[in-house]
Amino acid sequence: MALALLGCTEGDQPAAVRCKPAPTEPAPTAAAFDRYRRPDLLIAALGLRGGERVADIGAGRGYLSFRLAQAIGADGSLVATDIDAKALAALSARAACQRGEGAPIAVRKVPADEPGLPKDHYDLILMSEVDHQLSDRVSYLRRLRPYLAGGGRLVVSNRRHSREALRRAALAAGFIELGEDHSLPAHFLLFFGVHL
Repeated sequence: MALALLGCTEGDQPAAVRCKPAPTEPAPTAAAFDRYRRPDLLIAALGLRGGERVADIGAGRGYLSFRLAQAIGADGSLVATDIDAKALAALSARAACQRGEGAPIAVRKVPADEPGLPKDHYDLILMSEVDHQLSDRVSYLRRLRPYLAGGGRLVVSNRRHSREALRRAALAAGFIELGEDHSLPAHFLLFFGVHL
């Protein structure tokens, strides 16, 4: 399970990865997706501060990872995990081209149903549109708890129909509910912590 911290110079990258534009969706499609997901509202609701340690679980190609990295700044740290090696390769290539635009992004491929995080204590762990794919939410969330720093938060966002299943699982896994943000048009955004 490799962890690649991306901070190399362009000359250090293999020729195939050198800062070519990442393939993107046509602008109208991306704009419509942003209107549906509202990443701006999600990031604002997280209340991130510079220098925080953040994990983006199920990061895929980095839809939220780059926004998180900007929010915590160059003094922060961000690890992006996923089970999809191709998605993470695309995230890595894009991250290598965006040096100086926030925290460096560490990319980690993980097995399904395992957090696979480095043994750090995170100020925030974000799971966005991920929990419904877990075979056992309670077991997975229990394994996440030791990765949170004192006062750290687990934040989960997904489509509203899975809100109650996630909430019940988080409470059964030993989290305490800290609150909910209602600003997203089609998703819930729940905040959890752990007993100190």
